[in-house]
Amino acid sequence: MIDSKSHPIIVLGVERSGTSVVAEMLHRWGAYAGPSEKLHKADAHAPRGYWEFLPLWDLLAELGDFDAGATWWDHDFQQRIEKKAADSAFRKKATELMAEMHKEGPWFWKDPALSHFLPFWKRIWSDPIYLITVRNPYDTAMSWQKFIMPSNVEVGISFVAMNLLRWQHIVTLILQHTEDAQHKLFLGYEDIVRQPRAQAERLACFLNSKFGKRVTPIQAMVDAVAPQLWRNDCGIPFDQVPEATAAQKALYTFTRRKIENPFGPFDVAKYPPPPGYREFLNVQEAFLKACRRLETLTDT
Repeated sequence: MIDSKSHPIIVLGVERSGTSVVAEMLHRWGAYAGPSEKLHKADAHAPRGYWEFLPLWDLLAELGDFDAGATWWDHDFQQRIEKKAADSAFRKKATELMAEMHKEGPWFWKDPALSHFLPFWKRIWSDPIYLITVRNPYDTAMSWQKFIMPSNVEVGISFVAMNLLRWQHIVTLILQHTEDAQHKLFLGYEDIVRQPRAQAERLACFLNSKFGKRVTPIQAMVDAVAPQLWRNDCGIPFDQVPEATAAQKALYTFTRRKIENPFGPFDVAKYPPPPGYREFLNVQEAFLKACRRLETLTDT
């Protein structure tokens, strides 16, 4: 069995792909998410909570230089983040943050932004355990569209194609940086909603194999799944989505196969993004920031 303090459980996935429900199942299994006063509060987008440790986001924002205008779509973002793992000041902050999680038993972090910062954290964590969510990218894109669109934007703007570029970029990062991981489990969001008991048992079996057998509250894990919160089921198979590229469709097929075979080799060259996609995502980011500033001014 592995040391619960040295081996964090890391929930990875694109925004709106089921990371919150997996985090709650993980919490009910018995893993520690952090003190409640330091967790992101529930809201209309996540009525049962986000299970995100707010001090972690504060450190990620500092690592990312976001106050200086950087974005994680920048061409050199991954390289800059990796270099910061050699910075003693940042390493100290990271280890001190982890020390807050070292209560009795296993602990976990869940934040979709972690996918962008894996080159840093892989130098800090010791052999982490990854739980990776997989969801129909079109449903994810539609859900993210509703999540990010400011209330003051009344015109019909669709970001679905851009959101699929976002999905492709993040999933590629996750697959690349977990390729050499010894402990990983891929979980299908649709599988969880449709078969909560089977998926709770699967997750518990995986965790128990890592941390030792324990009395497992399967029903409590099942109760974490709220089918009524599956609010974006477009009913369109991803291979029929017109906005999706051939590479994106192939990448989704591959990630679904990872549910059954998490150690299937990943070849990033098979799933190339279109030229200039980072620029498109930066344009989207700038537009949304401008809309939020306008919304703030309007509210005041």
